[in-house]
Amino acid sequence: MSCILARCLLDRSVTLPVARFGNTTIPEAAPLRSLRDVLRSATSEPHERLHQHEGLAAVAAGTIGRPAYTALLRRLYGFHHSFELAARTIPERTRWLETDLATLGVDAAMLAGLPRCTVFPAIASPDYLLGASYVVEGSALGGRGLSRQLDGLLGTGIIAGRRFFSGHGMETGEVWRAYLARLSAASTAASTRAAIVAGAVETFTIFEQWLEGWNKQHE
Repeated sequence: MSCILARCLLDRSVTLPVARFGNTTIPEAAPLRSLRDVLRSATSEPHERLHQHEGLAAVAAGTIGRPAYTALLRRLYGFHHSFELAARTIPERTRWLETDLATLGVDAAMLAGLPRCTVFPAIASPDYLLGASYVVEGSALGGRGLSRQLDGLLGTGIIAGRRFFSGHGMETGEVWRAYLARLSAASTAASTRAAIVAGAVETFTIFEQWLEGWNKQHE
């Protein structure tokens, strides 16, 4: 992970101070680079790989079938349920996924038995969680596009079954801008920025690894 950060954050035209987060040494961004730009660079590789994820790509192409779609939502539920608990935030994505899974025939007993992602830090700083939220909030922007590609599976105009990908609907942009405002208001201290970047990079890594087993439940 430190190699990814060093490659993405290092600006060769300047000498950068470094910060430490846990046991990881993280180069600080150049003064003129916004934190949003730093996060975009630091997470570009896993972000691009997720575009190629078999399940998400099938949703984007409008070719995913009901069993695979159900398995994908089950896997997403295991991530977001655990993330929202760890982040101590309103479990809105957990609830959206519960609604979708119920539509797809996953009852309460089956839901309770779904595997959960258990590798989130038990105790994380607000700065770390702010960075982690970059992954979750940013994914909602692409979610609306994916939602529209589910017409063939769920029916045109039918929201049931796609509540998670629909997210905040027309308010998605507003929610994202509110997040960016929080990011812009963060301290420019090296330690703060290091924690925010670590939260984003590590959460992307956790998410990517968790989705690797998405289709085992319906094979």
